[in-house]
Amino acid sequence: MSRAQIWRESLTGRLAAGAGLAWRQSVFCRWFYGTARYSRQEAVRCSLTGRAFAAGGALLARPLELAGAAIRRGIPSSLILNLKPHPYLEGSTVLRSAAGIRVETLLWLAFSYIIIDFVLRRSPATAFWAGNWDELLLILIFLAWPVQMALRGKLTYRLTPLDFPICLYAAVAIFLFLVRSPNPGIALEGLRVYLEYLLWFFIGSNLLLNKDQARALINWLVILGTLVALHGVYQYIIGVPIPENWVDSTETVRTRVFSIVGSPNVLGSFLVLLLPVTLSQMLSARGRARKYLYALCLAPMALSLIFTFSRGAWLAMAGALIIYGLIYNWRILLGLALAAYTAPKFIPGIADRIGYLLSPAYLISSTRAGRVARWNMAINKVKNNPLTGEGFGRFGGAVAARHIPSSNYVDNFYLKTAAETGLIGIAALAWLLLNGVRCALNTYRRLTDPYLKGLAGGLIAGLLGVLLHNGVENIFEVPMMSTYFWLLLGMTAALPHLKNQETPPLD
Repeated sequence: MSRAQIWRESLTGRLAAGAGLAWRQSVFCRWFYGTARYSRQEAVRCSLTGRAFAAGGALLARPLELAGAAIRRGIPSSLILNLKPHPYLEGSTVLRSAAGIRVETLLWLAFSYIIIDFVLRRSPATAFWAGNWDELLLILIFLAWPVQMALRGKLTYRLTPLDFPICLYAAVAIFLFLVRSPNPGIALEGLRVYLEYLLWFFIGSNLLLNKDQARALINWLVILGTLVALHGVYQYIIGVPIPENWVDSTETVRTRVFSIVGSPNVLGSFLVLLLPVTLSQMLSARGRARKYLYALCLAPMALSLIFTFSRGAWLAMAGALIIYGLIYNWRILLGLALAAYTAPKFIPGIADRIGYLLSPAYLISSTRAGRVARWNMAINKVKNNPLTGEGFGRFGGAVAARHIPSSNYVDNFYLKTAAETGLIGIAALAWLLLNGVRCALNTYRRLTDPYLKGLAGGLIAGLLGVLLHNGVENIFEVPMMSTYFWLLLGMTAALPHLKNQETPPLD
């Protein structure tokens, strides 16, 4: 009898199988994943809302489609189209190459966010671009995308189960902005944090075309993450100086690395997002050489995450890997347990940081002037204005720190949202994020391609890790992290629609 049969026939195996069957047949599971008879994507596509969005998009795109058809037939349809370029320009290799560039190519710039932002912020000469390049890229994509579709003569849009929740959340946010904005300028800046980066979801869910493109973009992100992590390891080796307030006076931590990001907590969150994705690449790689290559990328990422000494990032990473192990491969849980046991023995600072977190001294210090004190302030703000809050940009975040005297970070994005937008705003955000998790899990259930299924599992774990980290940090206030989160969530929603997928052979 094989070990698999022994497991199935054992009491523990039967209990596990029964628990799994009960979960799959539960109402909660069906609500998250859908059923074989009920595909949520098809339901969205056939619903009244989905049809209304499709009809509206087709109506708006019809002029572009007609113009594109006219160009392909060689019939000028406007005064602008009557303007013919000089024959020399028509034969220009540069112009032909530029005309062949696809909007999808701009995804490489979006995935390179962390390095582009760093380079632009290093020089005063590029200060303007440093603060605006991502908005300009977003606008360029949204302008070029429909034009490219019209010129191709194929106007398409991928409806996802998250489209309607995003639109509804945006409507709620705009409503709160209109009814509760003591200072419209500050409120508009605060509203931007919540709405601008949501748009990257639509780019990720629509501009991804095939599996090769997805693999290439993810590999590029892994390369960037490895380089950033190697710089973090280098900082730890040389003992890079850090501000005194990064470590409590009672702790003995040599240094905290931040690489090119500027903050140990943000670097930790970036690695929390990327580590499960890199792990998925290693597990699905074909051939030992590729597996070893991904393992070499994982090593500096894991070390750099440890050297951030960000307890919130550590806990978020543990949560992300637990989720990945539960949905993809339970052996990951064994690896996590082994790492949790051995890491403190080799790096004593880990035990010191975790031990101090659990000590009465930390609770006293945090209650007096730390996270707990700021969380209590946020809760009091909610009590003062329970429905609509203080107004966007007025408490607990970067906008408030710039404009409101004596304001500081609340170190909990959800409490910050509740304080600024009240119970209405936090309920809308919770509903949006819950639907995002449901959309990602439904994607995972539908996939049959082994590589894409593993990638989806890694993406889900990383995205949930960021959501967990937001419970102790304002991660969504960092443009880079918010952009990556919504872009990769859109990419996850697009995976079932990609071309060149493999179907595993039937047993």
